[in-house]
Amino acid sequence: MALYEKFKKLKIDVSQLGLAPGNACGDYFCTPKGAKVIGWEGVDGIHYCFVKGFRETVFAVNPSNPLGDCVYPLARNFEDFLRLLLACKGLAAAEQAHLWDRDEFEAFLREDGPPSPERQAALEGLRDGLGLTPMEDPYGYIREVQASFDYKKIPFRKEYYDCVAEAPKGPEYPEWSVYFGSGFSGRHRGRDKPGREIPIGKTFSWCGKVWHVLAVYICGKGLVVDLCMEVEPEEIRVHAENWRPWSEGKREFAPEEEERQEAENPLTIDCNPKLTVNGRKLRHRHGYGLVWVPASGCPHGMETDLQDPESHQLIKRYGLDRERGWTFWRNSFSWATKTRPVLKTLFLSLEQNPVSVPGPRFTLSGAGDVVKFVHPVTGETHALHVLEYETQQMDAGHFRDKDQWEYPTHYSAMSYVVEPELPRESLTVRDCGQGDRPRPKQSNMAGPTVASSVGVILATGKSGQPRAACSSLYFGLPERIEWRMVFRQKPVEDIEVDLLLPQNG
Repeated sequence: MALYEKFKKLKIDVSQLGLAPGNACGDYFCTPKGAKVIGWEGVDGIHYCFVKGFRETVFAVNPSNPLGDCVYPLARNFEDFLRLLLACKGLAAAEQAHLWDRDEFEAFLREDGPPSPERQAALEGLRDGLGLTPMEDPYGYIREVQASFDYKKIPFRKEYYDCVAEAPKGPEYPEWSVYFGSGFSGRHRGRDKPGREIPIGKTFSWCGKVWHVLAVYICGKGLVVDLCMEVEPEEIRVHAENWRPWSEGKREFAPEEEERQEAENPLTIDCNPKLTVNGRKLRHRHGYGLVWVPASGCPHGMETDLQDPESHQLIKRYGLDRERGWTFWRNSFSWATKTRPVLKTLFLSLEQNPVSVPGPRFTLSGAGDVVKFVHPVTGETHALHVLEYETQQMDAGHFRDKDQWEYPTHYSAMSYVVEPELPRESLTVRDCGQGDRPRPKQSNMAGPTVASSVGVILATGKSGQPRAACSSLYFGLPERIEWRMVFRQKPVEDIEVDLLLPQNG
């Protein structure tokens, strides 16, 4: 939270960007319990906040949204939140991104036009004062954060749950409605009509888990697929217990621990779904994820909300065992043709993305060193041969604001080869340290120091050529750099499943 504290000390009017000052507690019926408000949009009661228990995740709260869709994450941490703000020149687009596809999001940014002088001044103040750059793909980042988030863990006050219980049912919509591009809430989007359900009931095994393709929904814009993965409650409980000190904030993650925790989580699999209709691949447009954790999957003293309305509805709708653990995905794919085709064949493909597997740490004395290591996945022995190892200094002229800020410029660089050879993308060597942060040249200079460290990016060579690695940047190099290996491994092969559509599809 250091960056947030430094942000608050900036003498910049950010109200034009959607972060106007206001009540720090929120006090709306849908403001999460334990919320710490960062700022207010200035319309419809929209505000942005941290929530106790979610570390630096930044949430948007919109009381005017339908019940069940009032709170959603925008960024994993405050630095990413500000980078989104810089990319979108405000927060209006980011706050509404979950309602739009990419084209609609980008159209909004174009139509919003150039920022006013006041907004531009605030944007430049944030960029220069904190040394941040705009997010390269704000839409993709937001959708990724929201697709992997477990919404049922957001805590609310009793007032919110009372409103949910008393909320009137809209007579114009059926109890179960699935819309193209929507999440699990069944929220109606504009003039879209709910999709026509085709039950599938296809079961298959992949990644050591049992999977179910529950149903597909034919919509005007494309197809929606409901997919779920079955998880043993004991796996969930053991994983939660093993990582409990970190999840409760009692310990900080080391880089290797964070990678291992993500890889071992039985409820998450990072995969790309692909759909082929009548031999033509459809474009993936939206994806949402949700988990169901039974009481038997929770260690003693760790709360779980078994009455989450959306996951409960999925369990009930598809007749699933509520004593099992479940991870649900809802993916929307746009048609590959201008008009909706008659469905003759339908194939679902799942492609697991490579996962990071932490390797050994090591130190070097210089060129000629040899580091033997065992590949953590294959068990094969390899050797890293250091060809060059030297201290280098970066030209400070590459940094902007160099008249006001002093940047670390010293780093260690190496070139090396691996024998037997490994695919280049499957192994990287990184500095275990984070390096030094830039510091103001004048002690009385207005504004905070920058929160993030500065690094060096090296281009990777072709296969068979020496590899390169460099450390983080420092004002004065440590006596010895500690390095670590990170392996990228694709655990399983892709799978394609014939969904065997009924003849009347």
